[in-house]
Amino acid sequence: MKTRLIGLLLLTVGAVYAQDVKTSGSGIEITHKPAAELPAQYKADVPKPRKPYTVRYTCPEAGRVYVIFDNAQQTATLEMGNTTRYLKQGMSASGARYVNSDESYVFWIKGKEATINGRETCVAD
Repeated sequence: MKTRLIGLLLLTVGAVYAQDVKTSGSGIEITHKPAAELPAQYKADVPKPRKPYTVRYTCPEAGRVYVIFDNAQQTATLEMGNTTRYLKQGMSASGARYVNSDESYVFWIKGKEATINGRETCVAD
């Protein structure tokens, strides 16, 4: 006698159930479980990790600046010619602010604009 377990998801109005289907020589057995018993990775309300993405900025002094944002790690990696800076997200009341360990270097973005150390304004391409 063979037994096989197949996990399915049933969506009904007002409720979500997990369905286990067991087959054997004598027939099929179906059991319903509340969605709360599903593993976390299968629930829709669990945030999915976002992949890092790159934005190119044009700055009057620094020229082209490529920034790799990683929201999962809360970091920004700035590549300016031969210089690479690794920054961690800092406190910000508006926009997103990235700083080095002693906050002597600040990259602050809001919308399509970014400032470097509060002096140079860059625009996303």
